[in-house]
Amino acid sequence: MTARKLLLNIHLCLGLAAGLFLAVLGLTGSIIAFEGDIDHWLHPSRWYVARGGAAPMPEGALVAAVERQAAPARVGSVEILPRRDMAQRMALTDGTTVTVNPNTGAILSRVKRPTRTDRVLAQIHQIHLRLAPNPQRDPWAPAGKVVVSYAGLILCLLAPTGLLLWLRTKRTSVKWREASWFRRCFDLHLAIGIWAGLFLFAAGFTGVLIGFQSGEKAIYFLTHSAPPKFGRRPQSAPAPPGTPPIGVDRAIEIARSALPAGAVDTIFLPVNPKGAYDVIIRVPEETSGSAHSEAVIDQFTGRVLEARNFLTDSQGYRWVRFNRSIHTGDAGGLAGHIVMSLSSLLLVVMVVTGFVIWLKKLAI
Repeated sequence: MTARKLLLNIHLCLGLAAGLFLAVLGLTGSIIAFEGDIDHWLHPSRWYVARGGAAPMPEGALVAAVERQAAPARVGSVEILPRRDMAQRMALTDGTTVTVNPNTGAILSRVKRPTRTDRVLAQIHQIHLRLAPNPQRDPWAPAGKVVVSYAGLILCLLAPTGLLLWLRTKRTSVKWREASWFRRCFDLHLAIGIWAGLFLFAAGFTGVLIGFQSGEKAIYFLTHSAPPKFGRRPQSAPAPPGTPPIGVDRAIEIARSALPAGAVDTIFLPVNPKGAYDVIIRVPEETSGSAHSEAVIDQFTGRVLEARNFLTDSQGYRWVRFNRSIHTGDAGGLAGHIVMSLSSLLLVVMVVTGFVIWLKKLAI
């Protein structure tokens, strides 16, 4: 057996072993690449507001306007989206979530979370992670997580072995006319492999680091750092009766003074005398889906009870989050999401065309 034939058999066996799982990962990955945008697209009236016009209302006035319309419920948290044409999302103490026009204070929608869209996307996400839509109820979820991780590892092997096999033909296009169905599948497999191979390898490698616990441990070991420690949120000190809170606008000012190099992402408001303002800040260097920097502020005195800076907290954690943002496409913004979604769809095509090539090999 020649070296090339041995390499081809290895490539085929790896593809057969992981093909079905890679197809599932590719299909689900193409969807969850836009996980944060799908609800916006499906329900634009809930999320989009007119550009220009009046400046956004101060956050305190906006919260007060919502609480007047939603009384007796109070606002527990505020999510501020970075785009000026997007509504703010506020979670209320009665378990509902509202989207609010930041320019007028008008409530655009009021829904009970999770919505049907939330549930479907959560199930797709869990299938991508564990091959189980409901990991709390599906007993195979732990085994599914292992299978997914090894499928990602096999993808890391398929990409370079496929490249070595491609070097013989160096085919980069598909002969659509006057070609058999098999020839089209063969050309398509090679062309997609060479054009998307790097992105597929990146998706597989970053997925392996996420899937295996040893992946994160290796990152922390190489960076000589430890994971950040998350404890209970500090509480506000007791205040004399009748002492007014400092207000959300003042809390935002204090948080920006403590963490000046970032934008407000989310605000958790105190809903009882012991609660504190928790202002989540997103620094420019953080491309992952959820922001990490935060300032916890006493609601009566304005004292910073705790501050956490993404840039100084843990070097290993920064690399862990960056690895995740590459895997999801967050690192490249909209372009990154498009690339990862398209690469995931092309992975499904690679599986199908690879299976056709294998069937042809059997026939021969």
